[in-house]
Amino acid sequence: MWNQVFDGYCPESKLGGEKVRMRLNANDFFESEKTGLQVAISYPGVQAAVLNFRGKGDFRKTVNYAHEVENGELLSPQVVDRFPFCGDELFGDEQEFKDYLKEIEINCNKP
Repeated sequence: MWNQVFDGYCPESKLGGEKVRMRLNANDFFESEKTGLQVAISYPGVQAAVLNFRGKGDFRKTVNYAHEVENGELLSPQVVDRFPFCGDELFGDEQEFKDYLKEIEINCNKP
């Protein structure tokens, strides 16, 4: 079920009805333990960017989960290559988010 508010669980997995934790990785992004989807907290309590590339499971040794510190940020697509990674854009609906995920897959599979 789509929800534009980041609650600390993987928004991609939620589409399939799963509740998958997101863990802080070595790059300071929250990464899905199942899919590798990454979320960067751009503006705490306001906005979080869904990054357009997957993580590689390189998690920090100290375990930190997004759901333990979530602040209800609104999910945004990544539009720039450096912090804060997002602009004023927000995902409008579930289909827009699904289309964005398809783009990530295409980009991840390019040689």
